[in-house]
Amino acid sequence: MKFDRRILLRGLFQGSAVAVTIPFLDGMLDDSGQALAATGKKIPHRFGTYFWGCGLTKQLFLPKTAGLNWETTPQLAALEPYKKKFNLVSGMRVAVDDNPNFQHWSGNAAIMTGIAPTQANSFDAPTLDQTVADAIGRGTRFKSIEVACSGIKSESFSSLGGKNINPPETSPMALYKKLFGPGFQDPMRPDWKPDPQIMLQQSVLSSVSEDRKRLMAQVGANDKQRLEQYFASVRQAEQQIQAELQRPEIVAKVEIPQDPGQLPVSKAVPTLKRVVPLMAKLLAIGVATDQTRVFNMALSESASTIFMPGDSKPFHQTTHEEAIDAALQYQVTASKFSTYSMEMFAQLLHELDSVPEGDGTLLDHMLVLGYTDVSFAKIHALDGIPMFLAGGANGKMKGGYHISGPGEPVSRVGLTIHHALDMAAASWGKNSLTTNKPISDVLV
Repeated sequence: MKFDRRILLRGLFQGSAVAVTIPFLDGMLDDSGQALAATGKKIPHRFGTYFWGCGLTKQLFLPKTAGLNWETTPQLAALEPYKKKFNLVSGMRVAVDDNPNFQHWSGNAAIMTGIAPTQANSFDAPTLDQTVADAIGRGTRFKSIEVACSGIKSESFSSLGGKNINPPETSPMALYKKLFGPGFQDPMRPDWKPDPQIMLQQSVLSSVSEDRKRLMAQVGANDKQRLEQYFASVRQAEQQIQAELQRPEIVAKVEIPQDPGQLPVSKAVPTLKRVVPLMAKLLAIGVATDQTRVFNMALSESASTIFMPGDSKPFHQTTHEEAIDAALQYQVTASKFSTYSMEMFAQLLHELDSVPEGDGTLLDHMLVLGYTDVSFAKIHALDGIPMFLAGGANGKMKGGYHISGPGEPVSRVGLTIHHALDMAAASWGKNSLTTNKPISDVLV
């Protein structure tokens, strides 16, 4: 029999296109509220990222003291309700080694890969979220979910490496359809059973698996290597289908939202203030119902062009052209955009913390990395980039700390995330960003 490659592609496409999600059932925790009563399994780890461009204003965000009980600063005022559930990291830097400082890119890429990029707009390794998804995202409907709040398809910082990105959902409607559109099974139905289409797809992939064995016996060593890489994605699809044939154990208390309808999306701050909370709510419900355990939210591109209607200059242009106020020693208008970015980060934390789950909330059972690309955007500074680690990571993370690490590599944050999510890693990063020092102060 001669193998027809188109059959394999068709089977994989069908297997990926139609899926079923079943949220956890309420009341399935043990008495401690930390494990599933039926199996004894712990509530799964979850991970998310929130990216905003052009940094923060040092004079308005940086506390005077480190450790616990640091004073809330003006630019972080919106985060005050969650102060005990996040850690602020300041002072750390990106060492570019022999590479240029790719403006508005080097910081972003280094934080997400632990490697100073060798090309602009290209990742030298899979991004942190995808490494995490490989470890904790198996068996969910979506390995990861990406959203671009301003509606631009190119504004995703999730990648398997290189210039290719994982395409984001660009509107609340698009995100709603992905999570709750075709293939979604109502979690409230007492008579839930697997979608017959899923059964059919399992059969198709099983047939492909048999054809794979015959094909592998007919090709040379180089083709075998290429095919093994390709079949890895087929195996992932098979695992996904197997998971969707079983009812997951869900413990969060959520209600499936109504269709949000068509909402305008743009980089106008008033529009973003309407869109971001809705996107955040949908993501929270998607995570709580175990459709995914990893998400990425991008407020804007690195050289952020969010704008306020009536102002002729967007954020990025303002950072370069606005004079520094002689008395205040910072750029007044640019600082307002940074504050807006923090207010919208607070909206994401609010939605995650509003979902009751077990002995706490969804935020208590996950970890969120908030990060940006520079410290002082006017000069594209890579020293002192502000970052946040929010959430309890199922009891693995403490909260309420300001970690000051002047000159320390930003990769310490990535290694800390590995440890908090039970991903064995003695070190992380490359060249000058290699580190074996997680931030132990915030780890339990």
